[in-house]
Formats: sequence, structure tokens, C-alpha cells
Amino acid sequence: MINNVTHKVLFFFVLTSGYFIKAQAFDIIPIKLKLAVEKSISLKTPILIGQYFIGAPYLANRLSKSNPEKVYLSFSDFDCVTYVENVLALYYSKGNYIGFRENLIKIRYNDSISYENRNHYLSSGLEKLVKLNILTPINNPLNSKSTFKNIDYLSQHTRNKNIDKLKLMKTEKSISNRPIYYFDLLNYSDTKNLIKNGDVIAFVSLRNDLDFKHVGFVYFKNNKMFILHASQEKKMVCISDVTIEQYLLKNLQIKGFQIYRPNI
Repeated sequence: MINNVTHKVLFFFVLTSGYFIKAQAFDIIPIKLKLAVEKSISLKTPILIGQYFIGAPYLANRLSKSNPEKVYLSFSDFDCVTYVENVLALYYSKGNYIGFRENLIKIRYNDSISYENRNHYLSSGLEKLVKLNILTPINNPLNSKSTFKNIDYLSQHTRNKNIDKLKLMKTEKSISNRPIYYFDLLNYSDTKNLIKNGDVIAFVSLRNDLDFKHVGFVYFKNNKMFILHASQEKKMVCISDVTIEQYLLKNLQIKGFQIYRPNI
């Protein structure tokens, strides 16, 4: 247990198709969201929680930009990573607020709450989710291509003197020393039978200094695969207008993708 003290958090809710309207302070999961979590657990599919947030606004850069780190908790706005983090943390907390907060912190940070210990890179976040037995990677050396990157985006662009840049560089070196296994766009049709509804899909960036470009959930509709995600383009949580295959073909900044299965 990271913290047994109940923390009152102010959440601001907007009117969307999924959830409660007015702002209020609380230390429990709102009842409508809790019901969605319970149904999701009953049907063993975390994406029901993801659907609950459809219509919530996309807002980037909500997490702390420097030390001291402040844990940002919100059910009213997301970027693509915090959206996936929140859905999984809610599912594995079974609708308990304290459990949710602890799960989110475990997913988002390593060792302690600080800027340097936050999983800024999705590689680190996915690795932590696997370590916590929340996700299982579907990509492996036998079914995927691999690539190495020289990850240094964060350390190169961080200017704040209160941040331990050497620790960031150590994390980046660790990621750069490991292969990233991915399904190649050209071989997409060969991987369809490996993908299931509700899988986490992470899109590998073509850039050498970054590991991933985007993340969301696989969403099946009319036997076709779409993305349930916090969309920067649409500025909200939504189901993509295009299939995953079309998304891959039109995004030239994507090298490939990884698939992770929730352990339910």
C-alpha cells in the first residue's frame, strides 16, 4: 500500500454522453463510474470503462513539469497515456478510490513520486504494467520485427534546473539498450488473428529519439478494428473514424505497433 490516507480530490465534470455533470469534492469513485467499473469487471472487459469516458476532453501537459511532483488525478480530461492509465487503474481497483489512486501511482511512477521517477516514456509505462501483471505483451522475438532507438528527447528538451537530468538520461539509456518489438505495417494482415477486442495498442514512432507516438485500446465494430482513445486530433475521448489499418496507412510518422493484452 502506497498511502492509506484518503485524499479529497476536486474533480470537475463536464456534460458528455457518459458521466456526471457538476463539480464536487469526493474521496470515492462516483456512483455512475463505479457501476461502469462493476459491469466491466463482470464482463471481463476494461474497455467498458474506456467507453464511459467518451466525450471527455483531450488535454495535454496536465502532469507536473518540474519538481516537486504533484500527482494529477482527474476523470474529466485525459491525454492518450493518462486515459489508458486511468482505465486500467480503475479496472484493477474494482471501483475502490484508494485502490485506484494507489494503482495509478504504481503505474505512473517508479520507487517514489518525483518528476524523474515518473514513467515519461511509454516504454517504461508498459514495462511497469507488465511487471504489475496488468498487461501481457503479444509481440515477441518470434512474431515481430525489432528496432533499437537512441532515446533522448526528454533530456535534450528539459531546461529546468530542479530536474536531475542524469537520472532521465539513465532511463533513456536503459530503453535504448533494449529492442522494441513491433508489428510492421506491411505485415499488418498477418497479425489480425493475434489481436482481440480491448487490447492495448501502442504505436511506435518513426523518430529515433522517441519510442511511441500514440496509445489506445482496440475496439471492434462491425468486425473491423478501430481505436478507442483520447484523440489529440478530435480533442476528446472517442472511437476513431477510421480503422486501425487506415490509421496506420495515413500516419507516416508511425513505424509499427505493439499489442498488450489485459490480464482479466
